[in-house]
Amino acid sequence: MASIELKGISKNFGGVRALIDVSVGFEPGQVHALLGENGAGKSTLIKILTGAVQPSSGELLIGGEAVVVENPRRAQSLGIAAVYQEPTVYPHMSVLENLFMGQELRGRLGTVDRRAMSNAAAPLLDRLRLGTDILYRRMGSLSIGYQQLVLIIQALLRESRMIIFDEPTSILSREETERLFRIIEELRADGTHIVYITHRLEEVHRIADRVTVLTNGEVKGSYPIEEVSRDKLLQLMTGHSGNAGHGGQGGRGAPAGEVAVLELEHLTVDGYSENVNWSFPEGCVTGIYGLVGSGRSETALAVFGHLPVSAGTIRLEGREIRPRHPAEAVGLGIGYLPEDRQLQGVFLNKALEQNLTSNALGHFVRGLDLLNLKGMREFGRRLMDQYNIKAPGPETVISALSGGNQQKGLFARWANLPLKILILDEPTRGIDIGAKEEIHRFVRQIADRGMAVVVISSDLDEVLSVSDRIIVMRKGTVAREFSEPPFKADAVLAEAIGSGTVHEAHAAEAR
Repeated sequence: MASIELKGISKNFGGVRALIDVSVGFEPGQVHALLGENGAGKSTLIKILTGAVQPSSGELLIGGEAVVVENPRRAQSLGIAAVYQEPTVYPHMSVLENLFMGQELRGRLGTVDRRAMSNAAAPLLDRLRLGTDILYRRMGSLSIGYQQLVLIIQALLRESRMIIFDEPTSILSREETERLFRIIEELRADGTHIVYITHRLEEVHRIADRVTVLTNGEVKGSYPIEEVSRDKLLQLMTGHSGNAGHGGQGGRGAPAGEVAVLELEHLTVDGYSENVNWSFPEGCVTGIYGLVGSGRSETALAVFGHLPVSAGTIRLEGREIRPRHPAEAVGLGIGYLPEDRQLQGVFLNKALEQNLTSNALGHFVRGLDLLNLKGMREFGRRLMDQYNIKAPGPETVISALSGGNQQKGLFARWANLPLKILILDEPTRGIDIGAKEEIHRFVRQIADRGMAVVVISSDLDEVLSVSDRIIVMRKGTVAREFSEPPFKADAVLAEAIGSGTVHEAHAAEAR
């Protein structure tokens, strides 16, 4: 079976460079692990391989010949399939219908031949130790682990030469994980190209033959697995050596003796987090870091009244609260800038001034419930100047602005409310470096005014550079709190992925 190679692949999304001259080869009968912290470019690489996005430059070679993967159907025809941590399925249809979606077997009269499809799937079901009765179950009734098995069978039915596993064990039980590993071993023995993406370093050394590390869209190293240690992989992922540090811009650490503005005690959000203890002092920037599935955002959304609290206590300035919805949380002095700017944050078809004033319309109401449009416009201009929002005027529709100016507008809308605490979820995702630095400066400014600020981010460099203290979440619980800058990138990442080796090494060094 021919090798598959990405050669000189780059991908730009506006001003953001997601991949930079990436070259990596995948061999048949080999498990090739791709590592990198959140935002390193792994997802973009998958999308290029599967035809979901097109590279800005570079090429994909199969057996030395360049091919163009213009869409997912083309990727399927080339034998490239992906199995994701949360499978994309048709939950209300049967397993059989999911297996053959878009490639149904038909009889002489053109009708769907269910018996032929069942017969085609039977040997693969037997190989994966599944009975044929599963074919007639509703897909949505299966666990995530079994849904992944169905997608593996689908890939085998389509004679896929490459199967990409994207964080496949993040929400699997131990038993399901072991079963998946056995299947991957069999696929490797059959000569299938296996691409395995994970944050769990213990899995890499157990299952991979080769590992490639991406950092900020670039390949930082590619090795046979026996030639690279866990600590070396952490170094490559963070871009820092084992003793490298990063202090917050303030570099002050947690204020000593300060009463917390907001405290969580043993907070549980069913399905997302359990027994979480957080505290946020005034005038302090607290970074919250964790990988996908760590429960960081969902816990914050429960504080904001968007998700129900199952157990535990929330205290605001010492008083127990339980916001029932976001409007109540805002009334209490809790603000939340959401992670998805376009879907959850701005009103894309509205003017900039309407976006900037949407949280404070009560201040612009005159007699007979009429809005003071002149006052709104003047307020909008003032915020544009204060937060360097570049637009022709406050009447400009916000969708016409760059992503960075949209984000600064969203930040300005929240930062000018009389809040006690502001939670910023991915405050600089998808914006250019200039806008990112500006928002970091604004974060420090509102903290210096005495507000408690929380920065939730999947960008480790951002958390390291902007935070006075860091809380690391893993699998729905607090893994560790760092309160004394300068912070060590590898130590923070090690806690997030559950690898204690670096932390233990530093502790031993300190002794």
